[in-house]
Amino acid sequence: MDKLIESLPGIISAAAQSQLGILALLSVSLSLLAYFFFARASEKVRVGIFVLLFLGVLGFGGAMFRVSTGMAMATPAVATPGGALSPEARLLLREAALDRAGLVLFERYGASVDLHTNDKSLLTSKEHRQLATWEAALEELVKQGLLLARGERGEVYEITKKGYESAEGLK
Repeated sequence: MDKLIESLPGIISAAAQSQLGILALLSVSLSLLAYFFFARASEKVRVGIFVLLFLGVLGFGGAMFRVSTGMAMATPAVATPGGALSPEARLLLREAALDRAGLVLFERYGASVDLHTNDKSLLTSKEHRQLATWEAALEELVKQGLLLARGERGEVYEITKKGYESAEGLK
């Protein structure tokens, strides 16, 4: 039991990597809780609890998969050059495609923020409105699969193959 408790964070983080893993972890957790809470209950109560837990897990799984497929269908397969992107996102994508490493750096340090790619800083003013505009452009490109976030701090982004293809269509 001690080894199980020690490895529990690893099990949870591994299960959280996929929807089926989360569903499996939920099923196992509910089963264990039901066993400890209802081990001494009558057979009718245990069957009733099992049915309710089973229906709950099925409902949760169905909702989770419905939401995930809805998101996949809502995301366009190919960005339409010129139409689907804001002007800032188009500029950022073109510059990222020209960058030799294909990187966009969005760095926060102290009270300052810097967004640059292709040896150019795209934030020309310290106004928050401009920062919000460029941050939204960056999010647009990530949501459409044209840029890929690298690292854990949200500071390094890399252009994808789809991003290069879309950038060629913008020229």
